[in-house]
Amino acid sequence: MSKRVMDLMVPLADYAVVPADATVYQAMEALQHALSRLPPDRQPHRAVLVRSARGEIIGKVHYFAFLRAMLPKRRSDHDHDLLERAGVGDDMRDSYRDMLDMLLGDLVDFEERARSTVVRDIYTPATISIQETATVYDAILSFLNHQTLSLIVRRGDEAVGILRLSDLFEEISRQVLQPATVKGA
Repeated sequence: MSKRVMDLMVPLADYAVVPADATVYQAMEALQHALSRLPPDRQPHRAVLVRSARGEIIGKVHYFAFLRAMLPKRRSDHDHDLLERAGVGDDMRDSYRDMLDMLLGDLVDFEERARSTVVRDIYTPATISIQETATVYDAILSFLNHQTLSLIVRRGDEAVGILRLSDLFEEISRQVLQPATVKGA
């Protein structure tokens, strides 16, 4: 019998999920807690799912979002306009930004940034989903069409898990590399 998405997904109960008003610090804690409960043969989670006030999964905070949250916010549009009006060229403006980044880089307090940044400000909306009864073939098509690393798994309209590209690839590898004697049995 062919495997279905439900056979490969990580149930929401086993994944890190935080409300949209959680801090990045709380999201990092949730991720660490979920990772500590993973069986040794499972790939680690690389994101935290975000839940709306109504309880729906609305997005995810992936590693890149965590990293962006650690950087101070730039005043880019206003600074750009001001420097342009002052007659400062692009090369000088870039040099100014590089110098500012270098000076501020050592001053960033990661813990403070994590405690003061809210997940709703950094998450990526999760708009792509797949039904739990879909086939592995359907999952491959969905990953290729959407160029994503994970899909929200739904039972009807309700989110019940997440299918990660790593889990799908692991299953495909297992099937491809399975000894021929086992396949024929």
